[in-house]
Amino acid sequence: MPDLKSLLDNEFDLFEPIHLAQNLVRISSVSRTRGESDLARYIANYLIDHQIRVEWQEVEEGRANIIAEIDGGRGEGPCLLLNGHLDTVPVGTGWTMPPLGGQVVDNYLYGRGSCDMKGSLAAMMYTAKIVSLFTPNLFGKLKLVFVVDEEQDNLGIKKWIEIWQKNWEPIDFAVVGEPTGLNISLGHRGVAAFRVTIKGKSCHAGIAHRGINAIYIASEILQVIKEKQNEFDQYGDDDIGKPALSVGKIQGGTSPNVVPDLCFFEVDVRTVPGLSLDEIKSLICDSVKKVFEIHNLPSTFEIEQSIPHLPPVKIPRDVPGIDILSRSISDIPGEMPIFAPFPASCEAAFLDQVDIPTVIIGPGRIEEAHTANEFVSITQIVAASRIYSLLALRFLGGE
Repeated sequence: MPDLKSLLDNEFDLFEPIHLAQNLVRISSVSRTRGESDLARYIANYLIDHQIRVEWQEVEEGRANIIAEIDGGRGEGPCLLLNGHLDTVPVGTGWTMPPLGGQVVDNYLYGRGSCDMKGSLAAMMYTAKIVSLFTPNLFGKLKLVFVVDEEQDNLGIKKWIEIWQKNWEPIDFAVVGEPTGLNISLGHRGVAAFRVTIKGKSCHAGIAHRGINAIYIASEILQVIKEKQNEFDQYGDDDIGKPALSVGKIQGGTSPNVVPDLCFFEVDVRTVPGLSLDEIKSLICDSVKKVFEIHNLPSTFEIEQSIPHLPPVKIPRDVPGIDILSRSISDIPGEMPIFAPFPASCEAAFLDQVDIPTVIIGPGRIEEAHTANEFVSITQIVAASRIYSLLALRFLGGE
C-alpha cells in the first residue's frame, strides 16, 4: 500500500486552489441568473482539461448542475461525494473591495461568494485533479455534485437526487463544503417560518382608545416570544445547537392617523430532533393567546407556516469516513479536528433524507457569508484542498 500522504505532498501545488478560487469569484453567479451557467462552464472545462468525466445536468432552461466522476483503477469500492453550490446571493451594497475582483489582501480572498462557497468549490475541484492522478491506487469512485439554486428553492439538489434515485448507486460518505472554519459539523438544525396575523379594530387616531391597536398587541407578543427563548436551553444539542426563534419581519397599519386593525410578523424557527415543529408552533400560539388574555380580548389571530420545514439532520460520530476525515485534518500543520455546530442550514438535509451519511466542512466562517466585503482565508482554502484530497485518497485507497 503506497503512502498516500507522501504521494499527495509530492504533487500538491498550494497556489493552484487559490488561483482557482480567485477565478471563480470573478465570475458572477447570482442565483437564477445566467452567471450560474457561466460558472458551471468554467468548472466543467477545468475538469475536462484534466480528463475527468463531466455531466451537464439541466435543471431548468439555462441552468445546470455539474456532475463529475472519477473511477478508481482497482475496481469496485466505496463512493465518496463532494457537494457544493454554484450560486450566490446578490452583490448588494456597502462594498469597499471589488465584489467580483477576486483580490487577495493580507491573506484573505475578497468577493461575493468567496466564503459561500467558491473557496470550497475550488478546493473540491483541485481534489478531483489530485485524485485523477492516483486512480491506479484507488478503489470505488469520487463523485462531485455542484448544484444551482441553493440560495433559493434548492432545485439543483432536488433534481440531482431525483435522477440519482432512478439510477441508484450507493454513496458511502458525503461532504458538503459550506463554511465551517474547517470544523466538522455532523449536521444542522432544521428551519421553517411562521406568519402570524394579529387582528384588531381600526378607528380614527383621535379616538384611539376606542380601537384595538394590532401593532401594540403584536409588539407585546414579540416580547413574550423573545422571553420564551430561555425555555429552549434544555433542548440544546452539542453537535447541532439549540432551537431558536427569531422575528425577522413585521408589517402593519395603513396611515399614522388610523389605528391599525391588522399587523403581521414572521418568525424564523430553528428546530432540533428533541423539539418538533408542531411543539414550537404551539409555543408561538400560547404566546399570542397570553397577550390577548392579559387585555381581556378575544383571540383574533391566524398562524400559518410560510416556509416549508427543512428538518434537522445529525449523523453519529462513528459513521465510517469521519475517522478518516479527522486523521486527514490532523495531518495538516496547524489544524486539528474540532466538532462544532453549523449555525445555518444547508443541503446536507436533502442528502440525509435519502440516507447518504453527510458531514459539513469547508473553508471560511458563516459570519462572513452574504456580507459586504465577504472574504475567506486563503490559508483555509489550501488547507481544505489538502483535507479533501487526503480524505478522498484514504477513503478510496482502502486506509
